[in-house]
Amino acid sequence: MRKIVVRPTSSGLWHVEGGGFGDLLRRAAEKDNWADAADMRFEGVQRLLDAIPDEDVMLDWADGATRDAMELIYASAADHLSVGEVEMAAALWENLAAMDEEDHMSVNILLAICYIELEDYDCLEEAMFDISPKSPEYHLLNLWAEYRRTGGVDRDALRTLRTRHKEWFAEFVAAEHPADEEYLKDSRSERPSPRTEARELWFATSAVWEHNVEFLQTISKA
Repeated sequence: MRKIVVRPTSSGLWHVEGGGFGDLLRRAAEKDNWADAADMRFEGVQRLLDAIPDEDVMLDWADGATRDAMELIYASAADHLSVGEVEMAAALWENLAAMDEEDHMSVNILLAICYIELEDYDCLEEAMFDISPKSPEYHLLNLWAEYRRTGGVDRDALRTLRTRHKEWFAEFVAAEHPADEEYLKDSRSERPSPRTEARELWFATSAVWEHNVEFLQTISKA
């Protein structure tokens, strides 16, 4: 097993050396059994987190091996969320967010969704602070939070999502979310369409929405 070293650089950012996390991600992706792949990713994350010093560490996204390590944490959190392990997903994304000041993978949005599902509104407030009020995600999150708190609908957020972010609203209330060739092609482009961006978030958090179908039905009919 390769030794993992996490060390500071002259820039003040930290590099992850060893661990072979890029290779681990590739091998996990090639596995036929999803559970085995998820276990492999989580074991890698555990080794990585054990190697990180107990101090403020900001990882260097521009370094290839370090980025692989960051992507591994993200992927393992997504694995946990996909099977309803929301607390573990949030814990892993919190670790990643603490080490990625620029939030290269939009972890704050995913954390906000987890916090609403967990009804942790203090942490939600902190996460929302870093999400642009002009973004479709901001209004979707406000809708979701109001529904979880009261069972009601935030009419301002609903109106904004329906009028200014029509493609996002349409995607989240759609009956199907196909990963068809058109979607896959657009998701690989430099500027994916709003509908594709919405579908990417839906796929990343589908376990939450499948567990809360009544929310999507409510905003669809409101």
